[in-house]
Formats: sequence, C-alpha cells, structure tokens
Amino acid sequence: MSYQPPLNETEELNLVDAQLNDQLEDSSHEAWLGFWDQLTGVYGEYLPYLNKQDLLQLLTNPQGSLTGWLSGILRFVFHEVAENAHILFWLLLLLVLGSVLQTLQESFSTSGVANVSSVAMTGLLLIIVVESVAASVTYVMSTVTLMADFMYALLPLYLAMLTLSGSITTVAVSHPLLLFIVQLSHFLMQHFLVPLFVLSILLDIVDTISTSFRTSKMAELCRQLGVWILGVIVMIYISIFSIQGVTTAVADGVAAKTVKTIAGSFIPFIGKVVADTTDLFLASSVLAKNAVGLAGALVLGVIVLFPALKILVIAFMYRVCAVVMEPLGHPGMVQAVDAVSKGLFHLCAALVLVSIMFLLGIVVLLFVSNIPMMIR
Repeated sequence: MSYQPPLNETEELNLVDAQLNDQLEDSSHEAWLGFWDQLTGVYGEYLPYLNKQDLLQLLTNPQGSLTGWLSGILRFVFHEVAENAHILFWLLLLLVLGSVLQTLQESFSTSGVANVSSVAMTGLLLIIVVESVAASVTYVMSTVTLMADFMYALLPLYLAMLTLSGSITTVAVSHPLLLFIVQLSHFLMQHFLVPLFVLSILLDIVDTISTSFRTSKMAELCRQLGVWILGVIVMIYISIFSIQGVTTAVADGVAAKTVKTIAGSFIPFIGKVVADTTDLFLASSVLAKNAVGLAGALVLGVIVLFPALKILVIAFMYRVCAVVMEPLGHPGMVQAVDAVSKGLFHLCAALVLVSIMFLLGIVVLLFVSNIPMMIR
C-alpha cells in the first residue's frame, strides 16, 4: 500500500469547496426550492432577484442589500394601502352617516326612524367587515398550509444533511418533534385559533349594536382562550426543543470525537488519513447544511411576511377609522370598527407566532448542529 502525503491547506479548501458545490447542486433540492419560484411568481417585483443557486449560496456570498429588501417591503405596503383604500373610504362614509343620523334622532326624537337607520347602517357595516375578515382568514389559512407544505418538503433533505454532518442523535430527537409541531399548529390554526378569533370579532360587533344582548365578556374569553392556547404551545415547544437540541448536539460531538480518536490512533497506517478525510467531508456537509438552513429560513420568512403585511394593513385601516371618527362618529359603530381591528391584529399575531415556531425549528437546528463540529 503506497503512502499518500497529507493535503496542504489550499488542497483541503479546494476539496471542501468541491464537495460543498456537489451537495448544493444536487437535484434533491428542487422539492423545496420550487416554493421560491412560487413566491417570486407572486411577489417577484418586491423581492431582490435571486435564482435558486444564489439562494443556496447566501451563506458564503450574500446577495442583495438590506436597502433593497426594505424598499421592496415598503413598496408592497404602499401597494396594499392603495388596493384597500376603498375600505377606508366606505368606513369613514358609514361613520359620518351614522353620526348624522344620530344627530337627527336626537333633534327630532323619531325613534322609529332611528331604529330603521341603525339597522341599515349596521347591515352596510357588516358587509364591509365580512369582506375584510373573510379575506384575512383566507390569507391566514393559505399561508399556514403553504408553510406546512414547505416544512414537509424541506425537513427530509435538511435532516438528511444534518445526519451527514454527524448530528445523528439530534436528528433522531428533532425529527418527530418537528413533524408533530407542524401537524399540531396546522390543525389548531384551522380548527380552533382562527375560528376563536373570528368568533370574538362577531361577538364584539353584536355587543356594540345590541342594547339588550351583551356579549363582550364572551368575546374577551374567546380571545384569551386563543392567546393562551398559542402561548402555551410556543412556550412548551421552545423549552423542549432548545434543551433537547443542545443536549443531543453535545452527545453527537462527543461521539464523533471518540470515533475520530479511535480511527486515528488504532487503525494502522491509514488511520490518520481516514480521520482527516472524514473531517473534510464533515466540514463540507456542515457548510452545505448551514446554506440550506439559511435559505430555508429565508423562504419561510418570505412566505409569512407578505400575507402578514396584508392583514396588518387592513387592521390598521380599521384602527385609523376608529381613532379619526371617535370624537364625531356613532359610538356603537366606532366600537364595532375598533373591535374588528383588534380581532385582525390577533389573527396576524397568531400567524406570526406559528411561523416563528417553524422558523425556530430550522434556526435552532442550524446552530446546535454546529456544536459537534466545534467539539471535534
């Protein structure tokens, strides 16, 4: 058996780069990179141009400045404000008409006309509210479904790359936990959280337009119940995932260090070469895993960013109308408009918190899976 001299530093770097490019150019990335094509097809004019390869090389070669991202987000916000300006117009018009009708009622004391006008104004307000709430619910549901589908596409490849980088125990513990939290979050958002927040909006509106049937306490209970469910899940998930991630990462690092020491010391002639070659392969795998994790976190952030901004713009319009018309408008209608804005803010918060759980799953794995490499 011929002796092979150890590689110098330049040759090692070239070998790591070659292995890194081979792993990043693999066709298996198409499953989750297709989501980036879907996003650029919808929001491409507000995003810096990044093809699939640029997206994977963000770690080593960042593309696009922060100014470009911020300018795109601001242009999207102004576009949404212009697109939903009709909501602001009709709400202000209804609030002004409600104020005028209330003044006429107080001047002429015509209770019959007042009752008819109140019902008519409430019906017009509900038409606008139902349209806005339905659009926001659609944004939330479609975004949560898209995030879950993205996680299902990314996790198998990402966890396989974690395994290649030596984080075997981390993968064994994290895989079922991540799949469980994705399934649970999707289920809760569809069947509990979104219905609870929508119900709180409707109950608040009923409370403001009815003088004999009070539902404010029930609406507050619905909101608190939704917030408690979401808060408990986030707290438990972050606590378990963080502790388990660090613990398993240390175990992976110790195991890899032991295997490397045994290979280098007890395998005759080629033990040192095998250990060094394994280190080079693991180094390239760690870099590839970090690139995929960073790109995946970016795609996930973009998936939730624009729908959340859509909901925030609508909610902010309702809040602006309530603030502007509070001194002049009909008190009941102003409270109803403010209740809608409050419910939409809760919907947006629920969407953002669920996305943060998914994002933390990727980011925490990215960082804790680097611990074994540092221990080695």
